[in-house]
Parts: sequence; C-alpha cells; structure tokens
Amino acid sequence: MCSSIYTTARSWKLWTLIMEQFQDIEHIEVFYDYVTKQINSLEGWHHRLNTDLNHIIHPHFYMFIRAIQSAYAYNSAISSRHTTTGAIPPRKKLFVNRNAPLHDLENRYKQQALTLEEYLEKVMRLIGITKF
Repeated sequence: MCSSIYTTARSWKLWTLIMEQFQDIEHIEVFYDYVTKQINSLEGWHHRLNTDLNHIIHPHFYMFIRAIQSAYAYNSAISSRHTTTGAIPPRKKLFVNRNAPLHDLENRYKQQALTLEEYLEKVMRLIGITKF
C-alpha cells in the first residue's frame, strides 16, 4: 500500500483545526465545501492507486508506473467527458449527506448553543476521527 505524507486522520485533524480557527470569516462555508471536495478527491485517487497496486506495500517500480498511467487515463477520461458534455461525476451520497450536519453544528456553535469542546467532539465524531 502506498503511504502518503498526510494520512486521512491527520488531514481531518488539520481540517478541524482550520474550521475552528477561521469560523468567523464571512462566507467561509464556500471555502469549507471546496476543501472538503479536494480532500475527498485526494482520498479517492489514493484509494484507486492502492487498488491498482493490489495494496502491495512496496510495489515494483514498473508496477507503480503502470498504476500512475492508469490513474492518468482515468482522470483524462473524466476530464474529457466533462469538456464534451459538461457532466461532472456525481458526488457520493455519503459526502453530500455529511455537509448538512457540519453546517448545522457550525451554526449551533456560532449561536453559542455548543461549547467549543462539544462542537469539536461532534465534528470529529461526524467525520470519523476517534482520537485527537
């Protein structure tokens, strides 16, 4: 399996800290949504790469090159389809369903219905972080 500099748990921990630090900026939720999509895209790419490599920890160099070429072909096909038809692959329902509860928690925290600790605990539980 390929290792990455930032694991999923580390990226979500960083993301939670960013959300906490910059929550008072007007229209920040647009940025939050953008970053969430980027993280999800990166996780999707990483999962496809690991799958192409059959979850081998230290793949042979040429096997790695073939997996990168496969990923490039996949991304090129998606990009080409978007260019010709304007269609973007739909987001997975899991990630679409996560955004509404995150916005709800953020609003409750802004209205001071939740303490910072409660807010962070609920956000971490929602996104699947068990250790902080």
